[in-house]
Amino acid sequence: MFVFILILIIFSSSFVNGADQNTCTPNSIQKNTSTILSNLRREMQNEGIGIYVIFSDDEHGSEYTQLYDRRRDWITGFSGSAGIAVVSLRTAALWTDSRYFTQAEEQLDCANWLLMRDRNPGVPTLINWLVSEANQTALPPGTTTVFTTTSWWTSANTALKEIGKELRPVNDLVDRIWPAGERPNQSQNSIVTHEIQYAGETVAQKLNRTTNEIKRRGATTTVINALDEIAWLFNLRGSDIPYNPFFKSYAIVHANYEVNQPELFVNLSQLNTNQHPPGVRLFDYSMFWSRLNITATDTNISRIWVSAKVSQAILSLIPNNKLLLPLSNSPVQRIKARKNPIERKGMQDCQIRDSIARMKHLGWLEQQLNDGKSVNETQSSEQLLVYQKQQVIFQFPSFRTISASGDRAAIIHYSATPDKARLITKNEVYLLDAGSQYLDCTTDITRTHHFGSPKNLEKRAYTRVLQGVLDIADAVFPTGTYGRSLDHLGRMHLYRDGMTFGHGIGHGIGHFLSVHEGPQRIASAYSQYEEALADEMFISNEPGFYKPDDFGIRIEDDIEVVLANKSTYDNTQYLRFNTITLLPYERSLIDVTLLTNAQLNTINQYHTKVAQVLEPLLSGDEAALNALRSRTARIDLPSTTTSNSPSSTTTSNSPSSTTTSNSPSSTTTSNSPSSATTSNPPSSTTTSTSPNRAFMSISSPSLITFVLILIHLF
Repeated sequence: MFVFILILIIFSSSFVNGADQNTCTPNSIQKNTSTILSNLRREMQNEGIGIYVIFSDDEHGSEYTQLYDRRRDWITGFSGSAGIAVVSLRTAALWTDSRYFTQAEEQLDCANWLLMRDRNPGVPTLINWLVSEANQTALPPGTTTVFTTTSWWTSANTALKEIGKELRPVNDLVDRIWPAGERPNQSQNSIVTHEIQYAGETVAQKLNRTTNEIKRRGATTTVINALDEIAWLFNLRGSDIPYNPFFKSYAIVHANYEVNQPELFVNLSQLNTNQHPPGVRLFDYSMFWSRLNITATDTNISRIWVSAKVSQAILSLIPNNKLLLPLSNSPVQRIKARKNPIERKGMQDCQIRDSIARMKHLGWLEQQLNDGKSVNETQSSEQLLVYQKQQVIFQFPSFRTISASGDRAAIIHYSATPDKARLITKNEVYLLDAGSQYLDCTTDITRTHHFGSPKNLEKRAYTRVLQGVLDIADAVFPTGTYGRSLDHLGRMHLYRDGMTFGHGIGHGIGHFLSVHEGPQRIASAYSQYEEALADEMFISNEPGFYKPDDFGIRIEDDIEVVLANKSTYDNTQYLRFNTITLLPYERSLIDVTLLTNAQLNTINQYHTKVAQVLEPLLSGDEAALNALRSRTARIDLPSTTTSNSPSSTTTSNSPSSTTTSNSPSSTTTSNSPSSATTSNPPSSTTTSTSPNRAFMSISSPSLITFVLILIHLF
């Protein structure tokens, strides 16, 4: 205990000393939250709490929420999708990650809020700060448990108990102070059936697979609160949540589902009688809590499986001796991540439609610029939507399009607005990250373009990012491999030039569901809920590089995990990736001198495939065809070239060295070790990362001095 208190004192001191770096600059466009905070603190005192935590989630832990549920946005003025607000009786702070630093600096009410740039040096974690603040506050901290995941609740309480405090559950305090006239109405759009021609399985088949998993784990019942899982399981889709085909709902599913039918809780006015899934009991959404209590106290139900991501409100109603422990991922999440054959075909087919829309847009944009016409970021994304809507069974975008010109491309999750949109020019990079929701798939594709003569550093960074894309696509790995084991493959070439980026390589992708899906991912950080990659999963492949106030690069393909070879030695099954995106890379940004023969051949083979598929489908659109042909034309590697540094020489590979590889084109060439190209960074290496700097460059003399000091001290 003494050690913990000592650490807490040190933390508290560092929080005070580092307060300056946790501030941001007030400006006239930021929302004034003074009155809101005053009203909230009044309600906090009425509830007997000294600190209140406001999450960005709704009751279902949704990544995207409808306007009605954006409590944190309203409280802070910050609208980024990731961020947690904490209000005490004396201060207020917002935590967000490096993707949103710039947006938070622009939107957050900096006169009243601290901006905690999560994982930056000197910035405390939210829970450490909560403990420090609680230690100086007489009243306990509190949260609204319906918006709080059980995993966060447990972690926070474990830390708070060290100082004799614990979280107090309270009702929604924001709901009390948010004026009805200002608050948007709840969305109540129609819920529709997701037809079998797209779903590939009936509800009964999905229930059978889900309940087999429940039985395998020795459980009798599962409670589901994730909206994508419920939409998938019952073959239903809605439009209550922006960019997602979801509707507010809960479900309770029993292992003996044919006798004890599943219970689905929705707003019944949204669902027509002919849309009712067969073999399912329907209840109004408001009935969930009473039915959960009945389920939890039913003596015939011995073990209940809930996800670690359910709300603390749900977990608190289930007796501990009935919980399936340790908490893990939902059985539905595990099953839906591996797509059935119809879903897989849809995921592959719709990439062609999406690529047609992207090429038509690219051709249009390039023509506008060549004609000297002005196009800004929001006008560009609006025109992309025109082309997306022309595609068969397109529904809506899968997220808000990131249309970023010049230095704005360095903001990872940049969000352009009409009043601040930058012009797209021929002398700056243009990053376009966009996705679509079709009845048969979900897409997420990023390309970085240049319509003039890029700078050497832009070309070098782009090529290093592209090499990371190629190395991920080329990976072969045994079953049971976690994505975190592959993350370094997307960064190795960037590391050569002192570059990196502050986000993961890849996230799972749903099937006409969420653009971000688990439990699979490719990211270096450990997560106890990450699960191994398996065939029939889909995931993104998106390395990047972001030089603040200058430019940003990201390339993103969608890839499928497929079976590779089986070992003849120990029968181990191996897996690989198949790139399903069909969109050319930006030829003008490729520094050929950095590429190996294998990489160059892979790019050329991929571009040949892209041209063969798309060219017939773009017939009649000369602008799109010109954009396609100019980017898919063969690239040749000079026999001998000199790198950008006067002091370093790069020798090309022998053309005769080839081997099989899992390239984006699903065909192969790879150089032998004897013909590897060693490419040195430029003489003036730029060590630049995303806004969240991932490493420090320390000179050898400084490092030696530091070690000697440590030896002296200890």
